[in-house]
Amino acid sequence: MSTFRIIQQKLEQFIKKYYTNALIRGSLLFIAIGLLYFILTLFIEYFLWLDTTGRTVLFWSFVVVEVGLFVRFIAFPLAKLFKLQQGINHEEASKIIGNHFPEVNDKLLNVIQLNQNQRESELLAASIDQKSGELQPIPFKSAINFKKNAKYLKYVAIPIAIIVLVNLLWDKDLFSSSYERVVNYDTAYEAPAPFSFVVLNENLSAIENKNFTLKVKTEGDVIPENASIQFNNEAYYLEQIAPGLFEYTFSQPTNNLKFQLNANKVNSRQYELEVLKTPSLLSFDMKLDYPSYTGKKDETLSSTGNATIPEGTRVSWIVNTQNTDKVQLSTSDTIYNFSGENQVFSFNKGIFRKLDYSITTSNEFLKDYENLAFTIGVVKDEYPDIDVESKKDSTEAETTYFLGQVADDYGLTKLQLVYYRQGQAEQKQVEVIPISKSNFDQFTYSFPGNLNLKEGVSYEYYFEIFDNDQIHNYKSVKSGIYSFRKLTEEELEAERLKQQEENIKDLSKSLKDVKDQEKRLKEITDTQKQKNDLNWNDKKKIENFIKRQKQQEEMMKNFSKEMKENLEKFQPENEDEDPFKEQLEERLEENEKRLEENEKLLEELERLRDKINKEELSEKLEKLAKQNKNQEKNLEQLVELTKRYYVTKKAEKLAEELYKLGEEQEKLSEASEDENTKEEQEKLNEKFEEYLEEMKNLQEENKGLKSPMDIPQDEKGEEKVKEEQQKATENLQQQNKPAASKNQKKAAQKMKQMGQQMQMQMQSGQMESIEEDVEMLRQILDNLVVFSFEQEDLLDEFKQI
Repeated sequence: MSTFRIIQQKLEQFIKKYYTNALIRGSLLFIAIGLLYFILTLFIEYFLWLDTTGRTVLFWSFVVVEVGLFVRFIAFPLAKLFKLQQGINHEEASKIIGNHFPEVNDKLLNVIQLNQNQRESELLAASIDQKSGELQPIPFKSAINFKKNAKYLKYVAIPIAIIVLVNLLWDKDLFSSSYERVVNYDTAYEAPAPFSFVVLNENLSAIENKNFTLKVKTEGDVIPENASIQFNNEAYYLEQIAPGLFEYTFSQPTNNLKFQLNANKVNSRQYELEVLKTPSLLSFDMKLDYPSYTGKKDETLSSTGNATIPEGTRVSWIVNTQNTDKVQLSTSDTIYNFSGENQVFSFNKGIFRKLDYSITTSNEFLKDYENLAFTIGVVKDEYPDIDVESKKDSTEAETTYFLGQVADDYGLTKLQLVYYRQGQAEQKQVEVIPISKSNFDQFTYSFPGNLNLKEGVSYEYYFEIFDNDQIHNYKSVKSGIYSFRKLTEEELEAERLKQQEENIKDLSKSLKDVKDQEKRLKEITDTQKQKNDLNWNDKKKIENFIKRQKQQEEMMKNFSKEMKENLEKFQPENEDEDPFKEQLEERLEENEKRLEENEKLLEELERLRDKINKEELSEKLEKLAKQNKNQEKNLEQLVELTKRYYVTKKAEKLAEELYKLGEEQEKLSEASEDENTKEEQEKLNEKFEEYLEEMKNLQEENKGLKSPMDIPQDEKGEEKVKEEQQKATENLQQQNKPAASKNQKKAAQKMKQMGQQMQMQMQSGQMESIEEDVEMLRQILDNLVVFSFEQEDLLDEFKQI
């Protein structure tokens, strides 16, 4: 590379450093002048408080000046540094370098100029190389000293110092507030005043259709006495609460509004009150879907959330809203979200107990704004009711009649009779009793009816009613528990004999009443003979007599009915008909008819008693006394025959019981050693003692007859049985089973033998006297019929009188 070429490179380096130095100097000047102009601009706005037009001019003037400074001090040096604009050439650079280095002077300039004509001669080129060699050691770049730019830093420090001093010693917000107003030149700002308005509300957000109170205070050296607010092109005075403290209430705003405060010609900036749209209910329906078993028709309630409903009702809430994003149903422990769209929300839920709840509405601004509290009461499905009354059949000991009432609040499903062996409730059996499905019904039932129950077994039973409550699987209620024991044939026979004995007692009492009535009739007759006229007391006695006579006739009619029923029960199905019983039943039926006719005759007699004169009455009463005497005699004979019939049947029963007891004794003798025990033998001993006691009572009753019957009784045989049973008991106690078995067989054989003999003798004795008894009974009943006809004739005579 030639020496001159090196000179050229060094000149280029000098030019680059020259413009770099110019950029540094320009940057410092740009900052210093720009900051000073910035401070000047802010001071102008601070002191003059220009309007929007002035601030617009001030802002754009600042922008133009700053752009001009930037172009002058930064943009131009940069353009020349990067050859984007024509800068100094080599000759101008040579002059600058020559001025800086005295030893260079014009040498560098001459070399540059000579180089421009180097093609003219070789001598000139050699001269350039020589001079270039002389200039080569000189550092051209040192002609530029960056440190000289330090003097411009003081210009930068001036505006910075001004800013710091103003913030520390004057107003720290001067530059920030002025800067904000200049930058936002198109925004209106309050002019400096002796006071300013301060809005005390945390936020200017009002709720739609709800009053909003604006609270304002003034700050400054002056406190205005009055202040006003302007909005919607109208002005209103604020209410002064205290010096410098004002309020104004916006009445139920519906839309956003802008307002400005004013006092003593001081205006605040413009504020905006934001009105939040409220989530509200427009309509509210509640649909009630009642359980099907209640039979109630579904319904819809409007504008209310309160109701009293049956348990299990499904409730659907449907609400129409406005400005609402969410609807919730809240209980004490749970929150349910409604589903919906287009401002219509719905929710449904099954209600099984009392529900206290609230419905709330929300949107993006207001949460749970509307909170409506309601209560849904629940009517529990009551248990069904059952009321049962029982009554024993007076003629059938084993039959009980039940009259029951069942009820439920909504309806019944099933009524059943539940029965089981005592102590075995788990093996219960059921019989359904038909009832209606309504909420009330009555039923009758006779137990045991057609139930297949075993003899000698104790049962328990009750009635159970079910309602139609599907939700709770058809609730049921039971009646009280009744007990029943299916009697054996022997027990039934004993019961019938007991009833027959009661009938005999009633018949004997009736006979006594007849005798008493006869005495009263005699007293009335004797009284009438001693008096000439019938007075009020006489007529009263006749009235009382007729009344007692009617009661007697009613008693006889009841006796006839019960007698027939008892006779029907005495005849076993597998035995031949009893002639005595047939005749007795036939006569009792005829007697019943006559007694009914006599009752009517007595009523007629009662109506005619006031029309009968003394003589005629005496005559008729004597005739009536005679008839009553005949009836008394017939009743005495009937009582006797009935007693004989009762004694006969009881004797037959005892003979049968004795034979069966012999069979039981025989079975025990053949039983195994485990079953043939002392305890079992003692039970049979007790039964035989009971037989002896009943036989003793029977003999006493037989002796009470006017003509006692011949009831066979083998007293020696009874002693023999007792002796053998006692020996068997002792042998069993001594574990002598074979000896005990022999004694038991002897006792069994003797008991069976006595039972057979007694049955045969009773049958033969009964056949011998039955025809006589039947004939006597026929005469008695015929006499009773004749007596009825005589009473009828007597009444006819009363009617003729």
